[in-house]
Amino acid sequence: MTVVSVPSPRRLTEKEQIFHDGLTEHLLWALPIAMLELLSRPSYALEQQRKASAAAVGGRGDAIQFHSKKRTAEAGQQLDLGLAYLAISTPGGITRFGVHACAAPHDNCPADAGSPNQLESTT
Repeated sequence: MTVVSVPSPRRLTEKEQIFHDGLTEHLLWALPIAMLELLSRPSYALEQQRKASAAAVGGRGDAIQFHSKKRTAEAGQQLDLGLAYLAISTPGGITRFGVHACAAPHDNCPADAGSPNQLESTT
């Protein structure tokens, strides 16, 4: 299981860049934990989690960017679990929000020690 920071384009405004950088830092910490949590669950529970994450992020995703006392934590947790689900269920993992996460080594993985794209790793 690997989670690494990868280069991403600069954002248009300073506010967007600060948000993106904060999300990247958060995911470097949260995705390994969420991936381990999902890997410990039975397979039938993963489909339920996928649906719950999609509904929460789709319905309340704006709470991640525009903080709400009642919704931000829940939407953020569901984003973590949804991305973790994709990382462990997609061959080659995922690369989103300045982070690459994968469940197993694969060709062209940014976590490869020789990759010029690796910035920070939590393998």
